[in-house]
Amino acid sequence: MLRIHPAAVTIGLTVLALCAGAQAQAQTPAAAPSFSKDVAPILQRSCQACHRPGMMAPMSLLTYQDARPRARAIKAKVSNREMP
Repeated sequence: MLRIHPAAVTIGLTVLALCAGAQAQAQTPAAAPSFSKDVAPILQRSCQACHRPGMMAPMSLLTYQDARPRARAIKAKVSNREMP
């Protein structure tokens, strides 16, 4: 009859639990970015001094409704370093 030392069983179960936990963490998707949490602070810091009603920029970027239709243009201008 095969005898297994209790410490070996404990170590084996611990390794299995750690591997399962690491695999579960790897499969957890990152939270999707949101306008109010992720995008608005960037616009406030870098764009809204000029991009607001009554200022020199031609369009407002204060709200999601203002910014969303211009998302591709904003990305292109920032990527080309034409806007801060």
